[in-house]
Formats: sequence, C-alpha cells, structure tokens
Amino acid sequence: MTSFAGYLSTFFPILNSEALITDHFGLHLTVGRLLTFLVCSALLWGLHGLVLNGVDSAGKVNVIATFAKVGGFILFIVATLFAFQASHLVPFIEPKVDPATGESVGLLGQINHAALSTLWAFVGVESAVVFSSRAKRSVDVKRATIAGLLITTALYILITLLVMGSLKQSALAASSKPLVDALTAVIGGAGGYLLGLLAIICLVGSALGWILLSAEVPYQSAKNGLFMKAFLKENKNGTPSKSLTITNVATQILLLSTVSNSIAEAFSFVITIATLAYLLPYLVTAIFQLKCVLDGSYGKGRKRTWNAFVGVVGFVYSVYVVIAGTSDISTFLWGVFFIGFGIVFSPFILKASVRKTH
Repeated sequence: MTSFAGYLSTFFPILNSEALITDHFGLHLTVGRLLTFLVCSALLWGLHGLVLNGVDSAGKVNVIATFAKVGGFILFIVATLFAFQASHLVPFIEPKVDPATGESVGLLGQINHAALSTLWAFVGVESAVVFSSRAKRSVDVKRATIAGLLITTALYILITLLVMGSLKQSALAASSKPLVDALTAVIGGAGGYLLGLLAIICLVGSALGWILLSAEVPYQSAKNGLFMKAFLKENKNGTPSKSLTITNVATQILLLSTVSNSIAEAFSFVITIATLAYLLPYLVTAIFQLKCVLDGSYGKGRKRTWNAFVGVVGFVYSVYVVIAGTSDISTFLWGVFFIGFGIVFSPFILKASVRKTH
C-alpha cells in the first residue's frame, strides 16, 4: 500500500512534501507522511468494502488489475529495450558503504542483504493453494502456481536488468519509483505518467490480493478445525467478514509506519520477522520432503531422485536465507516466537474438536 502512495506521488507530488507539521514526542510528522497515511488507510478500507460485497466480485477486479500490470510490463520492456545502455551496469561488482555503520560491503555481503528482500518479493507464491477450495478444478491450482512462478521470475529478471540499464546507478539508488523514472528518462514525462497510472491500478490489485489472502488463511484454518471458530463467521455474500475485519485492523495499525521514521524502522523489523517466519514452514516442508524420500513414500527411480533434489535445494536455501537475512539471532527468534505463539491456542482448539467428535 505504501508503494501505491509512492506511485501516486507521480501525479500528486505533495505526497513527498517535507513540510513539517510537528516534531514532538519523537514524532517527526510531515505533510507528505500524513497524506500517505490517509491515502493508504482509504485504500485499505475501500478494498475492505469491496471484498465484503463478495470474494468473486473482488476477484474480477483483480483480473482487471492483472491485465493492467501485464500491459505496463510490456510497455516498459519495449520502451527500455531500445534504450538499454550496458555502461550503466558498470561497475557491476563494486563495494558499497553501509549507511548505518559506514563499513564497506562486498559482493557476498550485498547478496546476503538482498536475500531477504528477494524472498519477500516471492512470498505468497503458494497462495493459490489457499483458495483451492474455491477453484472449479484442483489441477488449475497446481498449474497456476507453477506458471505464475515461472512467469514472475522471468519478468523480475528482465525488468530488473532493463531498469539498471536505463538509469545511472546513483539515480537508481535514490529512486522511490524506478520503473516510472526509467521510462521517463527514455521517452519523456508522458510515458512516465502512463506507466505510473498502470502501476497504481496493478498495485490496487496487489493490495486486494493480499487482503483476500490474509482473510482467507485464518478462515480456512478455522474451517479445518485448526483455528478459533470466531474466524468462521461469514456475511450474506459468503465473505469471511470477521477474519477480514480483524486482519485489516491489524494492517491499519502497521500503516502507522508511514507517519514516523521511528515507526517505519519498527515496521521494517516486522517485515524481516514476517519473512523469516515464512521460512520456517518452508524449512519444515523441505525436511518432510526428504523424510518422504527416505521412507519410500515417493516411490523409486527418477521421481524419487527429483524429489530428493528438490528437498535438498529447499532445505539449503531456507537455511541460507535464515543465516543471511538475520543480523542477530534475536530477530530469528522473534519469528520463531510468533509462529510458536499459535501453540497457545492449540489446547482450546483440540478441546473443542474433541467435544464436536463426541
């Protein structure tokens, strides 16, 4: 949602205004930050109302946003492909200076720093499974997940290279909306405004997708007896209204990160914890995959070999990102804590399940 406000500033520069409103009690509030908070909040509750009207209708809006996203990507790729300058990629390997410590960071350190951000970009790739109960055919879920991952990876790599080849490194490092800035540098302001508009549309779709997912996960968990029954409540349109409201209230609280630098730092910390917390299920899944290979559950021959390879790669990658993305062990332990906190509810859920059985 904050990215939405960032691209909206293409049309309303006041969203970047540094005019000071107050600087008391550790709160450095500017006009731009206040407006960003209000815009993000309006987007959140506007999409909340849309989802309450039905998941299917919200899904149709998401399809429109997806087409806008694809259109924007095609426009960007075609325009920047002819303006690509390999000289902008040089030096490709160069030590950077960590602004927090002032220390030089080499290539391996830069890759380690980027590992967590890269994973964050792909978090949710398995989300199609969450909506599998709403799909007409289960096979479509598998195909959508694999196709979506391959297409997204190709687009990420291509667009990243084209952005790097369209802007100087200094300009790219300072940009809050690199795709718009790159296209503006290539074909002028009109192209930047067009891409900015398409970016706004697709970010609305992205925010809508995450809101749907955030509400669906606790709802489906409660439906399968793995979470509190309160999250099962639906409205007349079949939307998990209680789950939706609770998750969006939590999101509203996190949107306070747009108001103050100190809160923004705390929000970045939460993002780090969330990504590391995602790694735990990935790690457990990889271990379970290897367990199934060893006990023969995956058969023999090529199928078993392939599953063993996938399990090993998944395990090694998960361990690597945990190590690379954790500046200190306390950050990782916080992620473990929030996942483990769910154990607190387990006795109550199991007790209710036993009562239902009898």
